[in-house]
Amino acid sequence: MHRLLAATLAALLALPLLAAGAGHPDRTAALRGVEFIRTTQQPDGGFGPFGQTMDAIYAIRAAGLDPNTFAAGGNSPAAYLRSNAPSATKPANAAKAALGARALGLDPRNIEGTDLITAIENGFAPDTGRFAEDDFSQSIVMLGLACSGVATPSTAIRALREAQAADGGWGFGGFSDPDTTAIALQALVASGVPRGDSSIVKGIAYLRATQAADGGWGYGGDSNASSTAFVVQGLVSSGEEVESAAYAKGKASPVAFLLAQQNPDGSFKGFDAAFATNQAVPALAGRGFCETSTTPITPAPALTPPKPPATGSGLAAIPSQGGMLVVVGLALVTAGSAALILRRSPR
Repeated sequence: MHRLLAATLAALLALPLLAAGAGHPDRTAALRGVEFIRTTQQPDGGFGPFGQTMDAIYAIRAAGLDPNTFAAGGNSPAAYLRSNAPSATKPANAAKAALGARALGLDPRNIEGTDLITAIENGFAPDTGRFAEDDFSQSIVMLGLACSGVATPSTAIRALREAQAADGGWGFGGFSDPDTTAIALQALVASGVPRGDSSIVKGIAYLRATQAADGGWGYGGDSNASSTAFVVQGLVSSGEEVESAAYAKGKASPVAFLLAQQNPDGSFKGFDAAFATNQAVPALAGRGFCETSTTPITPAPALTPPKPPATGSGLAAIPSQGGMLVVVGLALVTAGSAALILRRSPR
């Protein structure tokens, strides 16, 4: 009896630690981002152009909310997808639509009669292993298949692995960049390449080497929210702990950089606020493309109007700390009850 209660007590005391390790990097910031995304919804149910709408759907679902509950002009994102799926004939577009379908709880093989998986497969060139000429689109297509439970052709995996540059990255025209490298890592891992494979290890090494002093990453220049978000997703999907010492730059870190890029209205800084926000939200939710559709749907807590970080560092996350204190308090109360049972139980 004592051993059982002791084991129970140990498990209860471990709960806060498990919750902290498995929790989102900053769901509060992610939810603020979603509230901005809500303001971009159009009367057709979409959130702008096709690709941007799919990104918005992933972002909402990654934050633990149901995109089916978002509506404008009487139309939902699902209604938008049903109307536009027949036009997604290119593999990359069909793959993005398939990912959107998964996030909406729809069958990508049957969107009002449109089979997105077949549309992807029809664009495959078996002799080259290519769905697309560029590595970024190739990776998106591989994710569209893998996240939908469809096996990625081995030749497609090989084509992407062989495209890796000598510095460990992927990119356009022989020049590596963090964005393409991060999405390629996601695609390879989702397609079944082991995390210990040399291509994954080299890709991670490239991202570590290109991280800026401010904790972020940039596409051929200064760090920006979109590139940093892509990298965070790629690293998390590759099994990396982005808040570990390996990615700390003094007081700066990838998540701290993203938090510092959030505007008071919940959007993120970038050449296009909607684009940047659609990328940043899944990263702050700690979700890759394949994890988006399995994110537990949980109600959003009441949010206070966001304020810019006092120091500009973005390191403070008071709401998440408060939530952690509640969990700790509950565990301590439960631990006290278990200790009382131990004292009162017969010897």
